[in-house]
Amino acid sequence: MARNTEEDQIKHYKSKFLVVATGENSRGKLPNDIPGLQDFMGCSLHSSEYRKGLEFEGKNVLVVGYGNFGMEISLDLSNYGSMTWIVIRNPVHVFPREFIRAGMYLLKYLQVSTVDSLLNSAAKLYYGDLSRHEIEQPLEGPFALKLKFGRSLVIDVGAVSKIKAGEIKLLICEASFTTSFE
Repeated sequence: MARNTEEDQIKHYKSKFLVVATGENSRGKLPNDIPGLQDFMGCSLHSSEYRKGLEFEGKNVLVVGYGNFGMEISLDLSNYGSMTWIVIRNPVHVFPREFIRAGMYLLKYLQVSTVDSLLNSAAKLYYGDLSRHEIEQPLEGPFALKLKFGRSLVIDVGAVSKIKAGEIKLLICEASFTTSFE
């Protein structure tokens, strides 16, 4: 069950498989604030246990976590023909790898706020308006957030194009799980 915050409606999604892709830079963190997760009776695993999308071919899979692992796993699942949804609970910065490299180089010569502004502008030119696809950016810039909170920037390796094409679905919500998965 998930609350679609845009429509302010609760929707029920059914899945036998759940991938939890939360945590920072390989440190697995199972969310303890999602009602019903501990009672979910389908197959669930943390992203650190994920191996390959082939075993989920043709299945409905919900990925909780829109960080680097969540994006990569969602792309892999989609490439293997899974019906893939990603839960996004917070705004997130997402960039192609080359943009992040360029930003890190520019930080040697420019202020963080300037680099953040350049990256955000470049991403908008590259991707278009991602808010049309329910991907919202945080108010603070990507490198400012990294410095302030240690939050990594999300590296897009192809998932955004599948999101824009509707091949990967997003759930912008407060997620909860039920034991029903028919």
